Amino acid sequence: MKKHYRGLAIALSAAMIAGSSFTAFAGPADEANGAQPPQQSQGQSPAGDGMGAQDTNGQQNQDQQGQQDQQDQQGQPEQPPAEQNTAIHTAVNYAYESHGDVTALSFNLMNFPGIGGVSYRAYTNTGGFLWWYHDGLPTGVAGDGSYVEAIQLQLTGEAEKQFDIYYSVTSSGQGKMGYAKNGELAGTKDIGEKLMSVEVVMVPKGGQAPQSGAPRYRSNISDRLVLAENGTIMFNEDGTGYNGWMSHDHERYYFVDGVALTGWHYVDGLKFCFDSWGRLIQDVDALIGKQSSYLLKVNKTLNCLTVYAKDGDNGYIIPVKAMLTSVGDDTPIGTFKTPEKYRWRLMVNDTYTQYATRITQGFLLHSITYEHTKEDSLLTVGYNGLGVTRSLGCVRLTCGNSKWIYDNCALGTSVQIYEDPNVASPFDKPELIPISEQQRWDPSDPLFQ
Repeated sequence: MKKHYRGLAIALSAAMIAGSSFTAFAGPADEANGAQPPQQSQGQSPAGDGMGAQDTNGQQNQDQQGQQDQQDQQGQPEQPPAEQNTAIHTAVNYAYESHGDVTALSFNLMNFPGIGGVSYRAYTNTGGFLWWYHDGLPTGVAGDGSYVEAIQLQLTGEAEKQFDIYYSVTSSGQGKMGYAKNGELAGTKDIGEKLMSVEVVMVPKGGQAPQSGAPRYRSNISDRLVLAENGTIMFNEDGTGYNGWMSHDHERYYFVDGVALTGWHYVDGLKFCFDSWGRLIQDVDALIGKQSSYLLKVNKTLNCLTVYAKDGDNGYIIPVKAMLTSVGDDTPIGTFKTPEKYRWRLMVNDTYTQYATRITQGFLLHSITYEHTKEDSLLTVGYNGLGVTRSLGCVRLTCGNSKWIYDNCALGTSVQIYEDPNVASPFDKPELIPISEQQRWDPSDPLFQ
């Protein structure tokens, strides 16, 4: 099974900061001290200018410096320094393995005057979808034979409110592909093609998007999946109709004899809703409206909470939405009834939390913690750690999700905490997009939306 390689960030970061390419080390970060960099350049591209220009480092710069020194000795005039890009843009930095494949990359938001950053993650041939990283930390899997296939980018903070971010991958098989936007997938997946470079274009909100007729993304099922309103179909490799669940481009479908379901259907003992394109709707709150009661189920193992609504006499079999959590080793297993709620709550380490709902004595459902009872005093490290088992036993949520429970789930709501290492939720487990350390508010807080 493909894994998340979060622990390799330290080793990759050290190599990328060194300003040259490297032989990425596949073991734990503290074992990477003996890795030796090969003689291959690593580039940084201020791709926000839309031209894919690339500055080079390493051996090429050494050769150029040697030529310049020789010219100086011969009385040749010095060349003027290259002009710096002072515009707001996103710069990309590449790291290569010994055969020249891009094994990791990072992005930085440059010259932005406010509080904001850029978050991103890679899809690699050996690690699959990796954790989201932000603001210069590398995403990739170290080691020869590993390479990046696809990426996602998302602006954060004030930058997200002011700009859209577009990005296009040049692939070893597809050539230059179309533009993805604001978190969409760009590149290829599981077809043996490699990311060669990335162009990034930032456009003020409401501005003209870059144009391309090429697809932004292709996967190993693209040739067998035909998307159409009220007519999405999927074939097996032998031409027969596909049956069952299928995921593509961060959307899920359910096929019967090759045709995607639409509307409400019972599948695997639960009741789901699919849109007219066959895509599973993974938040039906707006469709069904506020219910008189809900069931909250917390998967302690995989840090995911799923809200269920009642389907008449069939019980709580309608998944409403999934929420990313951080639990703790001491989070209790069992079924509980919520007895109390708190708008702000003082915690044991002299921090505060918003929209807290008690599970049982000593344990709460609550937001990430704050330094004060002020919405702009968020402890950012806690927010960026959501999804990791790190609490003292409470169930941490984003502000938006803890507020939803606070507003919609009456006292006496059942909370079931269980362990399942295989399936996080009937829906996809939500991903956390990290924010810059300077951002002191939760982006899901309605106060800042």
